[in-house]
Amino acid sequence: MAVLIAAASAAVSALANFVSPMIAAVLGLAAGGLAGAGTLWWEERRERDDARRTWEAAVTTGPAIGVDGATASSSLLAAVNPDQQVVPFSPLRGADVRALVHWCRSSDSRRVWRVAGDAGTGKTRLLLQAAHTLTEDGWRCGWVRRGKAADAVAAAALRGGSGPVLLVVDDADTQPDPGDLAAMLSAVANEPPEVRLRVVLAARDFGGWWGRLRERMDPAAHAGLKPPGSTHLTPMGSDVPAQQQLFQRAVNHYADHFGGAPPAVTLTGITNATPIAELHAAAASVAFHGLSGSVPISMALSRLFQSEETWWQSDAANWNVTFPLPVLQAAIAAAALIGADDKAQFVRRLRCLPGLASSPDERLSELALWLHQLYAQRGGEWLDPHLPARLAERYIASCVASQPSLPSALASAALLT
Repeated sequence: MAVLIAAASAAVSALANFVSPMIAAVLGLAAGGLAGAGTLWWEERRERDDARRTWEAAVTTGPAIGVDGATASSSLLAAVNPDQQVVPFSPLRGADVRALVHWCRSSDSRRVWRVAGDAGTGKTRLLLQAAHTLTEDGWRCGWVRRGKAADAVAAAALRGGSGPVLLVVDDADTQPDPGDLAAMLSAVANEPPEVRLRVVLAARDFGGWWGRLRERMDPAAHAGLKPPGSTHLTPMGSDVPAQQQLFQRAVNHYADHFGGAPPAVTLTGITNATPIAELHAAAASVAFHGLSGSVPISMALSRLFQSEETWWQSDAANWNVTFPLPVLQAAIAAAALIGADDKAQFVRRLRCLPGLASSPDERLSELALWLHQLYAQRGGEWLDPHLPARLAERYIASCVASQPSLPSALASAALLT
């Protein structure tokens, strides 16, 4: 567009050489106007591009990037990630999502909302549903990258003319830099009242870390920050029959997802406190394997993990990554618990794990690259696999039980920068 305007301006200027002085003057004014419009248009475009790049450097469009359809169809763990949304959003959480959306839309002076709940209770899925509803209303919703909380507020301010903004900080209690979150809250408190900005923090609890975080805020900003709104999620089923209904609903949807008929199955070993993430994972496993009759939840989850291990071995072979299963298990545990900022850092960390101390750098590099592509990465990090936290922790616990030297190896790896 700028090129066309410049060309038109040049053409008008050239034409002025062949007409009367009065017309030439008019044409000269027109040429100047075109040149000025071109410059203004170019500056506006540059500012928009700068604002977009700043926004994309601070936030992502969802809990993870790089979600791949082929991976989701091959991996049972990926299939039960909340952003896959195989099971429709439950009306049992309707009141919670409506409260979040109403707060965003209202003139409520509170800028911050907290969502608390144990791993697997549905915090991320709730936030996805709220963000989807608000996006349809013209909101811009961003999931804050780890360590970029303060930058996200600045990026939202740069895009101020593009409508209201919701910033989501998932797993706020595990953010690597508490000072970054404190700076974010200070910046939010200092935003003028007319700025339509909302921030949601999700965490397992808002205990001691929340108080320490607020202590790090600028005192004046802390005084100006309104007490946040709160949502606390508990297990969805009120009793075992209600949990069975949630499980059966999920079985039906996962059977449809995998292209089969729902098996006649009853899940045993559950309580009214079983998290929805485990119910959905058991449903995915039952539907995928065609299990029927009375199935203990421990067996359903064990079959899910066995399927995942089989897929790891097959996918690793395709990438010419050849390590025994216990080594792959330890590497997956390190990726999920520790992650890495780049490949070189993870290669150093891999060398701490059982069976890898004497491996050549080239083999460790291939292992790191394989892990990098295996799952989508949370928050756009180089290695921070996007996995259901409740299930990942359960699997890692089983790995630790079978490899007694793994905990100390993981601790040593975590200390390496």
